[in-house]
Amino acid sequence: METTFDTISTAKPTSGAHTSGSTDAEANPGFFEAILTDDESVDDMVCDNSRLTDTVQKLLMLSLVGLLTYGFALGFVTHFIEAQASMSLAPPSPMLWMPPTIAGGFLAGIIICLPPFYFYTQLSGLDASFRLVTAQSLRVLARMSVVLLGVMPFWVAWGLGSFLQLPHPLFDPDLVLTAGFFLPFLIGLSGMWSVYRSFRRLVDRLPITHRRRRGFVLRLVACWAIVLGFVTPVAMFRIANFLLGG
Repeated sequence: METTFDTISTAKPTSGAHTSGSTDAEANPGFFEAILTDDESVDDMVCDNSRLTDTVQKLLMLSLVGLLTYGFALGFVTHFIEAQASMSLAPPSPMLWMPPTIAGGFLAGIIICLPPFYFYTQLSGLDASFRLVTAQSLRVLARMSVVLLGVMPFWVAWGLGSFLQLPHPLFDPDLVLTAGFFLPFLIGLSGMWSVYRSFRRLVDRLPITHRRRRGFVLRLVACWAIVLGFVTPVAMFRIANFLLGG
């Protein structure tokens, strides 16, 4: 991933003429690493209008990589569990329709929710531009995708255990598939937490539209999470229904 995404330029003053390699690595983390560690330099990127388009493109690319990969893994496990249960599968294979369903569902949810996100942000008293709100919403997906890539091997191993019919209730196929479907939503909370921390840091940098009450950032992010949590499953269902010819 380091070769795919550029490094973040965050110039920091140094006391000496020479800087060690470890200091440079800390000052200029890779984009993947910055999203994973919730580095404050991402705040600078979403607030910099000259780099905002490039930032949105990187967040979108990272989100697509993680969501499509996880969708394929979910389809892979589903394919073998269903094949074992029925010995025959009606086309298309879950490995073909689940990746666009997972990725398209979350991206469609973000697109549909962008106007409410912008409205809630303005209502909270933060005068953030629509482009900044877009970047922050994609930051949720990017963070979720990075964590999903790390958790995915463990879930696949769990799913293969179910396929092998291990004698334990924990390996029940329905439980495995249900957990696989809800896992992105649970991990998405880490993306919401990242955005919450980001808005907390940006409070003093964004213009104020009106007097704000205590805890307004928490209410703002909670509204984002509730709306996205309702819209995304519906978008995923509609996309899956379309791909399956329903």
